[in-house]
Formats: sequence, structure tokens, C-alpha cells
Amino acid sequence: MLAPAIISSPAPPRRLPLPKYGIDVNFCRNPQCDLFAEPPDPVKRQGRPKGNVKPNYPRGEVIGSGDDKTFKCGACGQSSIIKNNGAIVEEYRRLRGRFHEEGPRDCCPTESCENRDKPMSQHPEHYRKSGRTAKGVQRWKCKSCLTSFSMGSRIRRQHRSNANRDVLWMITNGLPISKISDFTGLCPRDVYRKIDFIYDRVVDHTARREGSFEGVNWQKVGRRFATDSQTLHLNWPNKKTRAQIAVQHLCTAHANTGYIMAAHLGLDPDIDLSDIEAEMTAAGDFSLPRAFRSQARVWSETEFKAYLDKITRGVQIHPMEAPDVDLDLQLPHRGSMLRQDVMQLAHAFLLRHFLGKGDERFVFVLDADSGLALSFVAAFAKHIKQALADVIVVRFDKHQSNDQRNMLVGDGKVALELATGIAQSQWSAMDLRDKFDHTDAAIEGMLKGHLLAEPFAWPFHTKSEPHRRIRILTDRAEMAPDRRARLMRLATLRSVDAYFHKVRSNIRFAARPAHTPSGNGRAWDRHYLYNPETMVKVIEIYRFTHNWMGSSKTKETPAMKLGLARGKMRPSEFFE
Repeated sequence: MLAPAIISSPAPPRRLPLPKYGIDVNFCRNPQCDLFAEPPDPVKRQGRPKGNVKPNYPRGEVIGSGDDKTFKCGACGQSSIIKNNGAIVEEYRRLRGRFHEEGPRDCCPTESCENRDKPMSQHPEHYRKSGRTAKGVQRWKCKSCLTSFSMGSRIRRQHRSNANRDVLWMITNGLPISKISDFTGLCPRDVYRKIDFIYDRVVDHTARREGSFEGVNWQKVGRRFATDSQTLHLNWPNKKTRAQIAVQHLCTAHANTGYIMAAHLGLDPDIDLSDIEAEMTAAGDFSLPRAFRSQARVWSETEFKAYLDKITRGVQIHPMEAPDVDLDLQLPHRGSMLRQDVMQLAHAFLLRHFLGKGDERFVFVLDADSGLALSFVAAFAKHIKQALADVIVVRFDKHQSNDQRNMLVGDGKVALELATGIAQSQWSAMDLRDKFDHTDAAIEGMLKGHLLAEPFAWPFHTKSEPHRRIRILTDRAEMAPDRRARLMRLATLRSVDAYFHKVRSNIRFAARPAHTPSGNGRAWDRHYLYNPETMVKVIEIYRFTHNWMGSSKTKETPAMKLGLARGKMRPSEFFE
């Protein structure tokens, strides 16, 4: 007689997504809450015995439907949109994998050879000299497969390698592709190939040089960072319409040195929209909330077409009315836009990886974007609970005219004189340290009775950030008053905003679109790029030159200030 089959009860359905490789951001993200960063009960409990629920297990509730599902904390009542952990991990890995160090050059180039991964510097017994090339470069021969190779300059097979420096200088100093082609005599296709080659050199140098963040003395150079985003535009034409896609450029700058720790565009240039659409259809993603989809990192083809229809509605023009765009330069439309929340979270996790696992206390000053602030709070939750990270949000009036800003600066000087009791004539004669001490003392007095984590209006206006309002998200009752005042003074986005200004000024396609009376409200720039991949490469090239090379007027590059370099990188070193 057969034993009766044991029927196990099915696993309860989940109301929150599964963690992915230890990453789970679906918890209360209010640092003031007692349940901050505590993983809530992830499964639905309707109809289940109460005895199966762990005591003191944070419960909260999941409210909303579709892509607007949010988790509401049962203790503080704060809600946050549920995120897809798998998409965050996928984007984080893509960002980390962009800069992989090249394999050794001094080894056998044959893939199937047993000496392929045995560099000559470590295994000289596997190689022997084999004459010289026509240019006098030493040639070597592998003793295993008898393949000959040399280790000459990387640009030895470059067509017109003498133009490399010119192209690098021009793309980082405001010249569009067409003007570069006119000046160098290269055809546009060769200019794009030069950009590809320069980007490959950037990847190689970045992999070798930025791996040394562990050696940075953050206590000495400063532990404060500023994060903000700017909007760039990408031309996206078709036969009937010409539209500009808004792409977010997210950057984190080291406040004291101006070193750009990370710069990411809301684009994945390697994605084929039709492939993503097919994968999502096969997995049934369109019937699921975004947080539970197998693919939630990029937009689907259907969503992207709906976005294009929305922004081009009412702006259809005849092709003859469009600016003179050389159709031969319109490269195949490939790539997809990233979900902004996924990009922000992956950016924050990448920064956490760069900063290592030490016990330094870091300060992150962020633009007043609620999604960006919650991303950093989620990524650095453990650090925040240990009082090793402070997250500050800054908001200011960006629409003031120059005259209005100057008037506010005057008002700020008067307010500073009244708050400190020090006349402006005496103030200008003081050294910087004394100015900071007096300012902090005045702010500390103003903060008495100020509620925790509430916005504070900075009274001493500056020209770059008028009407600044500061909110310390990680404010704590036990925080020392002098530290709270110092954080208020240090809460500025100047370092990252200065970089954004340089990007606008020195990269032609990053300039703001122009509006003309005959444009009927449309904005268009024929020098904008058509290929998402080129946009990603040029932005990364500019970040590298800013960090490591600087300009002729630069005495110390950000990399030198951070302690990563002893001197400015020369073009000859870059192209070696």
C-alpha cells in the first residue's frame, strides 16, 4: 500500500521583491525612525495564523497599485516607492564593469597558447628575442607556439596618429564633430574612430589609476562630497519629426579637490530596444508591477515610443524646414534610457564601493531631489546607523538674475555683520579659519530650538547659491551643536556645479539648446549628437581630462590634490 503523499503548503506570496546578492533597499528610509533600515516582513499575511508572524517584526503596509506601489512604515508613516533590487544590482555591475583593466601586453597574443596569461615580466623563460621591427622595436617569440610579437606604441597602427592630440583637445574644448573634421582633414567617420580610440585609452588609464582609492587619506583631503545632475540632450530624428531626448548626467564631486568620483549618463548605449521588448513580453513583465519585473532597468520599446510621441506631439515639421543635418552622420539609433531611480541607486552603491570599508565619517551633500536623497540613504544605511555618514539636501533659487544675486550678497554681508558683531572692515582682515569659527558660532546660536531634520534657511547669501535652504536628513539629537552648525556651513554644491559649468562650456553638444523666433517654441541644435554611445564616450573622456590632465592654466589637477598623481598627465603619456 502506497503511503499518502505529503502535500506541503505553498509559499506565501511576497508583497516585497526578493533581495539580490545581499542588496535590498525596500525598508523605511527615514533616518529619524526607530525602524530605519530594518527589513520589514516581505510576505503577505492575509488569512495566515498570527502565530506564524515573528514578534516585533516590522510590518508596515504596502499601498498603491502597479508601478506606484509604495511601502509605508508602520512606525513613522513615511512612504517610499518599492524598488526592483535586481535592476539595481544589474546597473551597478554594468557601471563597475565599464572600466576593466587590460590584460598584460608582454605575453603571447595567441589565445590558445599556454603562455597567453604568462607575462614576460614574470616568466622570462618562456620567451626569447627575435630581431627588431622596421622601426627598431624589439620583437619577441613565444617558445611554446613560436608566435612573434612586439610591444611598440599603442598608436603604431593608427591612421594619422599625429591627429590624436588635436582631436582630444578639440572635443574637450567646445568644437563640434564637423569643425574637427574641417580642421584636421579627417572624414567624420575617422573622427568617430579617433574618439573610440581615445575612449579606449581612458578606460585603460582609469582601470589602473582609479583602483588606488584605497590609498587616499580621506582624513587629510576631506570627507565631503557633492552630488547633482544636469540635463543633456540627444538628437533623435525620424522621417517626420525631430526631437531631443533629455538625458540625465549624474555626477559626484569631491568637495575639496573637485575630483569627479563618478559621472553617469542615463543611457545604456549597448541595448537594443526590440530585444528588451521581446524579453519583457516573454517573461510577462508588462502584467507585473515594475518592482517585480525581470527587466526593470531600462525603458521598454513601447514606453520609449510613447515618450517620443508625447514630446513630438504638435511639433511635426517638414524635412525641408529642418536645419541642415548631414544624413550620412546619423548613426544607427541604438541604446535605451535608464530608469532614473535605478541609475541613482546604482550610482550611490558605486560610490560606497569606492570609499571602501574604513571607519571614516563621510558627508554627502545632494541636490533637492527626493529620489536622489533616498538613494543615498538606502545605499549608506549601515553607515548612517553607525553615525559614519551624514546626508544633507540643499535647495536654492537657480532663477535669480545677476543683479538680484549681487543684491542678496550685500544683504548676506549685512546679516553676517549683525550676527557676529564684527564689522566688514575687520572681517576682510581675518584669516579663513577665524571666519569659519565666527560663522559657525553665529549659526549655532540660530539653530537653538530648531527641529531635527527640518529645513534651515541660510542667512548669509552667496552669489552661487542664493536663498539656500539646508536639510540634514541624518540629524540626530545626540549630534554636537557645533558639528550641526559646521555641516550647515559646508552644505554646498559648488564643486559639482562648477564641473557642470565646465561641461556646458567645453563640450559642444552639452550646450543648452537655442530657441529662435522662427522655431515656434522648438529647440534644436544641429551640433548635438545622434549616437548615444558617442555621448557616453565623450562625457567620460572629459571627466578623465578634468581629473588628470587639466588645462595649460592648471597648476594642480584634482588627481594631484587627492593624492593619486604627482603631476599632470601629459598627452604623450596618455597616448603611449
